[in-house]
Amino acid sequence: MPRLSRWRWGLTWAAGCLFLIDLFGVVFHQAWVAQLDQALIHLIRQPLSHPLTQAVIAVTTAGNPKPVTWVTIILVVALVIARRYRASFFLLVNVLGWAGLGNFILKNLVQRPRPTVNRLVTASSFSFPSGHSITVMLLWGTVIVLAGRYLRQSPGIRYFITGLASLWILAVGVSRVYVGVHYPTDVLAGWLLGFFLLTVTQWFLTRHGDDF
Repeated sequence: MPRLSRWRWGLTWAAGCLFLIDLFGVVFHQAWVAQLDQALIHLIRQPLSHPLTQAVIAVTTAGNPKPVTWVTIILVVALVIARRYRASFFLLVNVLGWAGLGNFILKNLVQRPRPTVNRLVTASSFSFPSGHSITVMLLWGTVIVLAGRYLRQSPGIRYFITGLASLWILAVGVSRVYVGVHYPTDVLAGWLLGFFLLTVTQWFLTRHGDDF
């Protein structure tokens, strides 16, 4: 596996720093957090037609634990059948470890209440960070990483998968704000932390030149 590029590390450290800024602002109730949240909520929560609203709800529901678990199981089984054991472990650490247990711990440490707006779906637990956002970043970010490894000879397919997965990461995060269960800074935190952890896990598993 090629070493991670300086560009990738630069983005990773930037994501980590921005996450810490976001975390600091939320924990200490900084005014800029509320201002940013309100501005983005006003931008995102625009009235949509009923079919579009239902589509957004379908997108956000697809990020729920049950669908994510099934997708993860299918991918892990496929990787094991292909004897890509390190890749399957990479996926499990990201989805079950970081997005599952890690997100649960962080939520309960920060204990940020969810927005007090009309919600289009039900949601429990605390708000920060967005579990859907960190999960979608780690799950489909892993798919992007593995596509880059296994589809080097098929750049068209690789770019298609990367583009589709990237759009899905964006759509799920934005949907969480639209349905009223997260603040935008929750979603940003999930994306930023997810990307940081994705890189760290990839580096750790391939730091000695071992391949996926």
